[in-house]
Amino acid sequence: MTLTVISPPGEEALSLAEAKTWLRIGHDGEDQLVSDLIASARSRLEEAAGLALVTRTLRRTLQCWQAGFQANGLRLRPTPVASLVSVTLIDTDDVPADVTSHFEVMRGKLLVRQTSWCPPLPFGAIVEVDFEAGFGDAVDVPEDLVQALKAILLEMYRRRSDASIPEAAQAVIAARREVLL
Repeated sequence: MTLTVISPPGEEALSLAEAKTWLRIGHDGEDQLVSDLIASARSRLEEAAGLALVTRTLRRTLQCWQAGFQANGLRLRPTPVASLVSVTLIDTDDVPADVTSHFEVMRGKLLVRQTSWCPPLPFGAIVEVDFEAGFGDAVDVPEDLVQALKAILLEMYRRRSDASIPEAAQAVIAARREVLL
């Protein structure tokens, strides 16, 4: 199962101006560094928490239906899942078939519609599940996640490289991470 970004977020969850204010930078000389660190800090936070902050379109590629998929569905990651875009079955001859009408997304899971069936997946075929994930625009990202992002950014800026995730951000991540049973 692979994850591909189809459409990246249109903006960062933290603007350059907000980041510079947070870092107490009053000049433009480090704008590129700060922009790069914002993207890196966001990526680090999203990966650790299993979240997408700002909405983007993603593709999950499957080579088989997981055991129990028909009954239990497939948890899509990262969360929150905003909507299902499409489900495409690509056969061994690379011929795509749109099978979106067989599926729906509920509570972050790809499910077979009650009035439908799970299309068979021949050996060697793949399924591409395109979906939107994220809280919305940057203004829609919850404040605790913005604060965690700022804490990670500050640590990265101080070290000028990847750094460990600060305790304050770890606490937010732990509170936001979905527990799988």
